[in-house]
Amino acid sequence: MFNIFKDKDREIDLEYSILLKNRLPLLINDEIWISLFDDVEDSDIVNAKIELKSLINNEKEIKKELKDKKKEKKKVMAKILKLSDEINNNNLSDGVVLLEQAERDVHEINDYIDDLTFQLEEFPKQIREANLKILKATVKYAYSDLIDSQSKYESITKELDILREKLRDLIQKKFDYEEKINKTYTFLHNTLGSEEIDKLDKDILDSKNA
Repeated sequence: MFNIFKDKDREIDLEYSILLKNRLPLLINDEIWISLFDDVEDSDIVNAKIELKSLINNEKEIKKELKDKKKEKKKVMAKILKLSDEINNNNLSDGVVLLEQAERDVHEINDYIDDLTFQLEEFPKQIREANLKILKATVKYAYSDLIDSQSKYESITKELDILREKLRDLIQKKFDYEEKINKTYTFLHNTLGSEEIDKLDKDILDSKNA
């Protein structure tokens, strides 16, 4: 019925371009994948899941941190504008020192934002690769499981064939005994008559079943 390769350790070679074209979903969020494979204890799947979840969590943290840094930059920029205004219009005595510090803060924040932005740009590729790793592990596990399932299927099929044959034999024997009983009763009834048969039934059969 099935035609499954027999080498469980065969390396899985998947065309990355085809997967991109088919828009491979994020497997750990896919309902069908979850229902089939989320609870399996295969080490390759488990490790790939951990890697992917870690990347997704890190991406979320970096996005949050980037958002916070941009807010911080806004505040420092507002401070710079205010200090510049104070220096130009009110001759703020220590304004220059404060302004220089604020400008240094902005440069540091910009560098940090650049670093976070670079990290974020790398995440999509890393997540796709980790997702592909899960897929490869899943395909390998799935085919290994299919091989085992096929073996069990064939064993059960053979057992059912034996049981069917045995059932056919038992049914035939049942019919044979039924026919023999009917013929015997017919012969006795025709030979001895119903009154004598009733008497013999009570004397012989009823006493035997008592």
